[in-house]
Amino acid sequence: MELKDVLKKRRTIRDFQNKEISMDIIDYAIVNGFKAPTYNHLREWDFVILNQLESKLMLIESENLNKSINLKELEQQFENKDKTMKEMYLDAIPKQKKMILESPTIIVVIFRPKTRVAEAKKLNDLNCLASIWTCIENFLLSLAEHNIYGVTFIPINIETIKKNLGIPDELEIATLIPIGYMAHDAKILRQKTINISERKHYENGKSKKTK
Repeated sequence: MELKDVLKKRRTIRDFQNKEISMDIIDYAIVNGFKAPTYNHLREWDFVILNQLESKLMLIESENLNKSINLKELEQQFENKDKTMKEMYLDAIPKQKKMILESPTIIVVIFRPKTRVAEAKKLNDLNCLASIWTCIENFLLSLAEHNIYGVTFIPINIETIKKNLGIPDELEIATLIPIGYMAHDAKILRQKTINISERKHYENGKSKKTK
């Protein structure tokens, strides 16, 4: 499969089939994740692979996802927001508990921070965070190559999850990634149309002329 085809397939999915994922595919995606660039050449990254229901319930409890969601209040919260963004959040937020329970596997991505994110004072203090996200994208693209999709979910109660999973205090969780094969009735959200030419800018405000 060519790169352009994988890039076209890559998307966020929150509705999964009840189908186990081969560990060979997950291993392949992790290996490709470690091919990403890193600011210090050490690639201080780890992946925790969760398959058990107990682990999923722990995440749901840690993130307080058992509470009911008032859809009217949610709609009001995004009433004046961009239409595409509003549609995404109205679909995503009510599915958070469901996607964690129904995904066959959840990947917890861990990194060693240069500076703790909460203590960062300069942009380059976050080089470690930028590096891990290049790793995550490699991982997700590699899964898409095998028709497996995921959604990045950044938890709020990170310290609680770290404690429950036995993750050392000096490490950080970048994201949780529920992954799986796309459900047959999965909702595919429309993508916002972007005029790329309007997003390209050149020094001194001059437009680049093409021959």
